[in-house]
Amino acid sequence: MKLRILLPVLALLIIMENASAKEWRGIVPLKSTRAEVERRFGKPNERGDYELNDERVSIDYADGPCVDLYFTLGKENCKCLVAKGTVMSIYVQPTVKRKFSGLKLDLTRFTRQAIVPYPDNFAYYNPTEGVDYTVDESEDEIKTIDYYSSVADCVEVISKHTPIYRNEWRGLRPLHATRRDVERLLGPPQRTWEQNALYTTDHEAITVKYVEGNCDEPNAEWKVPIGTVVELVIGQRYPFLLKRLNLDDARYERHEQTPLPEIPNPPKVVNYIDRAAGIDVRAQSTGGPEEVVSITYLPAMKDHMLRCKK
Repeated sequence: MKLRILLPVLALLIIMENASAKEWRGIVPLKSTRAEVERRFGKPNERGDYELNDERVSIDYADGPCVDLYFTLGKENCKCLVAKGTVMSIYVQPTVKRKFSGLKLDLTRFTRQAIVPYPDNFAYYNPTEGVDYTVDESEDEIKTIDYYSSVADCVEVISKHTPIYRNEWRGLRPLHATRRDVERLLGPPQRTWEQNALYTTDHEAITVKYVEGNCDEPNAEWKVPIGTVVELVIGQRYPFLLKRLNLDDARYERHEQTPLPEIPNPPKVVNYIDRAAGIDVRAQSTGGPEEVVSITYLPAMKDHMLRCKK
């Protein structure tokens, strides 16, 4: 899985090695920090802006790494991987007239789009370098400049900070967590049967399956101590929209389940499976958008070396 991530990352970095983010007075989105900004320009005014001699500037900072419980299931997002206080974007409004033509930009690198309903006003977008301009072409005047992370800088952050394992729920990972880890987090189970334990919260029903024997026993699959977690099923007592997970189509296989004939008007049930990471997202729909009903965490492909050799 790590190789699958790194190969496209390296290719993008080679292609875009000269596509670094545009800087504003030495401040670069995704690289500079609040401390650097305030060291150079002091504290912002009561509105959170900087009023400089020729421009008004607003800077947006990261709140810190994303803490959503299911963040690692979705597409890589560089904005969710940087530290709190990292500069994310810089919005500049010139307060004196600045000619757009004076920048001598290569406009073939920009996408030009009309701004409705303002005649002669256009936006020029360059997400590769992370800079957009809004321009009054009748006056050849820059109205605003928006600086944000370049594609190459975002890819670099993802390559450095993407988790090695994604099949982890609240610190519990199959084949690595133990019964003691589970009970330290969740307490004693509400119910147990065979090698399973059930826990319930206000919004989840959690089923934990443990390894029941070592490799010498007939049904054993994994070369790990008895009592090691082998599977976690997180049932959603209040299903939520699948799109919230922002799943990556390149990683997840979609499998629609055949409904049972004895059930009248059954919901459509679909499993989204990332085999390499060991994740199975089950969703269902009764005609509307698909909703997540459970998420199963299984051993990742890279842990299959721990299988019993039989």
